[in-house]
Amino acid sequence: MLVDEASDSVSKIDAIYDLGVYLDENGDLDGSTEQMEKALHIAINVNAHEKIGRIGNYVATNYLMQGDMDRSTKTYKLALDHAELTDDYSQIAKISMNLAENFNFSGDYKNAIKYGLNSLKIKETEGDWVRICYHYMAMSNIFKETEDLAKREEYISLAYSKKDEEGCASVSDIAKIYNGLGGVAQQRLQYEKALAYYDTLKIFCEENGFNQGINTALINSALIYQEQGEYETALELVVESDAYADQTMYDSIFSDNCKADLYLSLDKPLLALNLALKNINRPELDFYSAERLKSLKFLYEANFRLKNFDEAYRWNDSLHVYQDSIRSQDVRTAIADLEMQYQTEKKEQQIALLQAENLIRQQERIVYLAVSVVLLLLFAVGALLYFKNKRENDLHLIQLRQQLLRSQMNPHFLFNALGSIQNFMYKNETKKAASYLGNFARLTRSILEQSAEEFILLSDEVELLKNYLELEQIRGKNNFTYTIDVDKNIDTEFVKIPPMLVQPFVENAVKHGLRNIDYAGDLVLSFNEVEDDLHVVVRDNGCGINKQIKNKKESKAHRSMSMEIFRERQVVLSKKYKKEIRFFITDLSETDSLQSGTEVKIIIPL
Repeated sequence: MLVDEASDSVSKIDAIYDLGVYLDENGDLDGSTEQMEKALHIAINVNAHEKIGRIGNYVATNYLMQGDMDRSTKTYKLALDHAELTDDYSQIAKISMNLAENFNFSGDYKNAIKYGLNSLKIKETEGDWVRICYHYMAMSNIFKETEDLAKREEYISLAYSKKDEEGCASVSDIAKIYNGLGGVAQQRLQYEKALAYYDTLKIFCEENGFNQGINTALINSALIYQEQGEYETALELVVESDAYADQTMYDSIFSDNCKADLYLSLDKPLLALNLALKNINRPELDFYSAERLKSLKFLYEANFRLKNFDEAYRWNDSLHVYQDSIRSQDVRTAIADLEMQYQTEKKEQQIALLQAENLIRQQERIVYLAVSVVLLLLFAVGALLYFKNKRENDLHLIQLRQQLLRSQMNPHFLFNALGSIQNFMYKNETKKAASYLGNFARLTRSILEQSAEEFILLSDEVELLKNYLELEQIRGKNNFTYTIDVDKNIDTEFVKIPPMLVQPFVENAVKHGLRNIDYAGDLVLSFNEVEDDLHVVVRDNGCGINKQIKNKKESKAHRSMSMEIFRERQVVLSKKYKKEIRFFITDLSETDSLQSGTEVKIIIPL
């Protein structure tokens, strides 16, 4: 249905490809191959290079699984030719390494090395480390077949160093690494070490559900037991391994060769001969040079033990001819030359990379210098703006002090104070007049002096408030009492606060909270240190802030001005000293219906 709904060629290609992948994943290899061939045909017709590379690589792998090595190799070459016309270097490297493995299977080690090194060169040049372990292990297998133990071990070590890095290895790649490590140990006759690696391989594959890896671990363990003369144990392991094989033609050929070798070791040449003949008559054997060599060797040995000497010599001749064709000195020299060329190009790339890094460092130094100059200019501009803003803030504070002074020494207060003094004099109450005048003079002097300071001692603030309240008591004919409570733990001669910060709230309590009440007024001021803050509480037993707001009939000009100035001072001081002065006003009737009055709490950071 998905294929029928596709309208254009690209959609058809993708739909058919997806179907082929689905069939492969569900065990229908022939059906998958058929769909991939259709998709590849359409891609070739529309000359879609990227899709030819991707689909060609997939179907070539299917051909290999079906035992058609020639068709697989031709299709890999087709896929590589088209992939090289794209920028998909990861796909190019993958196809090139798959092609190298095909040549390795067929004994063409020169081409195997050529395409394998080309794949590695692309991966390393592009910095593409995705499944790099697969590529390293493929190279190690090529050098295994050419019997170059040092090179085999070198590439296994490279793969092992990358296996735990994200994206560098799949489950099958890690399985190949453990298998390779076991193979190197086995080749060095370190059998216990080799068996330990194969056990690790088997456990790892069981944990990850990778049956082919279990198959490989069992067979390679069997080969070690065979070398140690434990042939029955080895044969049992090979038979057990069949249950985990992918049942490809290669798996069947490899398993039959293992059994033939063991039958020879158990002195059962006829059974070995039948398996070797079965393999040699398989046309797919031509694609697997290492297995063909084994089959020829077993045919010679089995016939010799059965005293079929003519057949034995015939197969021996075939063995040596084939062996010489794939392991000639020319081939070994070509392989060495290719490896040397690869290492030389790798070193040249490293030199070029170092030169590029030096150029980048020079450019970085230039950029660093330019950035430093820009930052210096920005710093200079920032400093100018800072000092400009500081000057403006200082001027603003002076204006606030002047406003505060005018607010505190407003004409209404002066008129009432002077009127009270005049009234005392008319009544010949000279002592009261002198006392009032003295308090008034001290208060006036304190306000004038403290208005010029940013901070004053807490003791001076308390003294100012005391003078102010005594004047209000005299003027109001002692219609209220007051208490000033300073926590004994506070050193008033050390603690400093902004001047006249509390006075506006005290004034509001006297003139608005305690005014027009028909009972004795009471005002309480308390100073307490809580952690790093000074808590100042102004509490009266007047009518309460809510009632004042609701029923207020007198002018609000003076009170509004003093509170407005306080809020402006609050903002400026917080901005300048990075410490916030807070205050909270509570109507006491809200917390206790039997109480009346207002409580103001001012929190001043110390």
